This record gives sequence, C-alpha cells and structure tokens, in this order.
Amino acid sequence: MKAIKKITLFILLISMSFVCYSTNNAFRFKITGNGYSDETIIRLTNGATDNFDGNYDAWKLFSPNQNVPSIYTQISVGQELSINALPEYDFDKSVTIYTNIPANGTYTLDIEEIFPLTNNYKVSLTSISSNTHYTILGDTSIVFSFNQQQGVPTFSFNISTPLVISAIDESCFNNSDGTIDLIKNGNTNWDYEILDLSNTVIYTGTATTDSVHINNLTAQTFLVRSTNKGIIDETNITINTPAPIIAAFNLDKDTIYLSEGGIVDITNQSQNAATYSWDFGDGGNSVAVHPNYSYATVGDYTIVLNSSNNNCTEQSSKNITVLASPNVVTAVGSIEKNQLTLQNFGNGNYQLVSPNTFTSVLIYDITGKIIFNENSNKNLHYFSLETQPKGIYIIQLSFENGSVLTEKLLR
Repeated sequence: MKAIKKITLFILLISMSFVCYSTNNAFRFKITGNGYSDETIIRLTNGATDNFDGNYDAWKLFSPNQNVPSIYTQISVGQELSINALPEYDFDKSVTIYTNIPANGTYTLDIEEIFPLTNNYKVSLTSISSNTHYTILGDTSIVFSFNQQQGVPTFSFNISTPLVISAIDESCFNNSDGTIDLIKNGNTNWDYEILDLSNTVIYTGTATTDSVHINNLTAQTFLVRSTNKGIIDETNITINTPAPIIAAFNLDKDTIYLSEGGIVDITNQSQNAATYSWDFGDGGNSVAVHPNYSYATVGDYTIVLNSSNNNCTEQSSKNITVLASPNVVTAVGSIEKNQLTLQNFGNGNYQLVSPNTFTSVLIYDITGKIIFNENSNKNLHYFSLETQPKGIYIIQLSFENGSVLTEKLLR
C-alpha cells in the first residue's frame, strides 16, 4: 500500500513539473489523519479553463487502501482532480474541495502556498458543515474533527478579487448628494460598511447583487469595507465638493434719474461662477458679466443676479430707485441720521422726532410730486400717508440752522 501511495505522489510531482509554468497563485491542500495523508493542488494560470485541461490538470488517483483519507476537487461526479488548474479570474470564485474520511477522528488540513498569491487576489477557506471561514495568509494549518464520510463536499476554497469602488463628487457646494458605487464582481452575497474618518458607521448592509449604490453622501473621506467569507477589503475614497459660488455685485448708484438716461452700471463681483443671469425687475434681462441697463419708468426695482456653474446657482439682489429728475435732492445734509427718529404707528401714520427744531417738512412721491408741505417750529412732527399708495417717498426736512436732511421712506 505504501508503494502505491509513493507512486501516486511521484505522479503528482511529475505533473507539477509539467504544469506549473507560472510561479504564482498555487496552493497545496494536504489532509492528514488515521495514520495517512493525501493532497490536492489548486492553482490559477492563464490558459487554463474550468474544465479538464490536458496540459494543466491531473486526474485523481485514489489509493486502494481504505484507511487512507482522500482530498480532491471535481469537474463533475466521476471526474475528480488531484491538480486543478483554473483561469485567472477577474471575479470572485469559490472552488469546492471534497474528502473521503475513512474513520471518525481528528484530521489536520495543511494549506501550503506553493507559489505566491498575487496582490490582485485574497483567499480563504470555508468549512461547509459549520460555515466557518478561515483567512489564508501564507501557510496555514487547521485541525478538524470528522466522521466517516465518502465523496462529501467539505471545504470551499474562496478566491476574492478586489472590491471595485467609484465615487461621484457633490454637484454643488455642501449639497450632500455625493455617491459611492461598490462592485464585487461575480458575488451576490457579501457585507459592506461605509465609515467616516471617526470610524462611525454611516451605511452597512448585505448585498444581494454584485453591486451596491449609496447616495446622499457629504463631501469627506470615507473608509469602505467589504467582508466576504472571512476576506476583508478596506479602501479609502474621497467625495469632493466644488468651490462655493458667491453671487455678488455692486451698483454705481442706488438712485438714478430718467432725465439723465436712467442708466445704472453694474460691477459683477461673483466668484467661482461661469454664467450669469440678470433680472432688472422691470421685465428686462441680461446674461452679460458686467451689464449696464437703462430704465424707462420711475419706480422702485429689485435687481436679481443668479450666478451659476454647471447645475449650481447662487442668488444676490439689490434695490434701486428710479426718479424722473434730480429735483428732489437725495443726499444727506449736515444733520446725521442718528439724530433723527422716524416712528411708524402703522396704517401710514408716522412721527418725526429730532433734537433740532424743524422749520419745514416736505414729502415727495417717487415722481417728484409734493404730497405734503407744512411749516413747523418744533422738533416733533406728525404726518399721515394713509391716503397715499404704497411705494417710495422722499422726506425733506429743513432746520432752523439752515441745514437740510432728506431721507427715503418705504410705505
């Protein structure tokens, strides 16, 4: 019997000398127990297939000694292999390893990395009966208790390819719409976790397909972890955010006159934008970077700027007053504003209070028409606009020292 076993090993060694052209990704599985041992070989090589390859594979020769354990792979029932050469997979693959156990007892499985595993693979062994996973990092020895059995699928040799990760950055600053895609090619049962840099789990789950899509992610660096049959892949990936768009502009003046052309010059002060859309409040629009615009009608308008970059838009606005002519002076005179108090009692009723004595109070509407004119000799004055429409009004105050103060009033 021992002579037969030696012949079997000799044939295996000869087969190895012919088939091991490459020097990577080859493992020997040796089972020892009941006073005997047996082995099988699995390797990955270009040119091999999942079926029998005469140049690479070797059929299993079973010992006639019924006390010898056997370990092998198979293509199908009756097609058992002692050397199983497989292609270099670009997807996850599990290979079933079978055993014949002659008697109840303790058996040792030695896994030898004959030729180094390349870094595009990770491997593990699963005990099928207990669903226990063992990560294989170099040579490994595991002890099992087996009952007598014949032709039983006992182990799964798991070949894992790298987790494929891709990310899409946030579309706009602080939009929280980044995405991560995870792919385990050929695998429909694997666990995943997404952690932030403080090791807080953001997402976790079990995939039922070979891909997982995760959205609504903020801009930051994440740790992505996949776990499959004792094999762990960890990779950092960063979701970026574009620079924030700042929408801003400056008007050369906030009051213009139709008698002077009604023209306003605008300086665009936006940042990180590529296109601009202007709404001048009277139906006029522009896409110029620094527009100038002519108003044709008196009124109070809001100029709105939308600054954009791809799908990201920020908005800014300013008010402008259009008068018929500069007959109504709108510059502040010698009396400072903080010396004058305007009290609003509601419904268009107001009261002016000043430490200085008024000599007159004039109120103009936006067209320059005087709607209120009253002499005064006091520092408190009450007036009412309840019969006037809502809009912009100009208050002109004359003081006994000869100074004049004008202020806008929005009713």
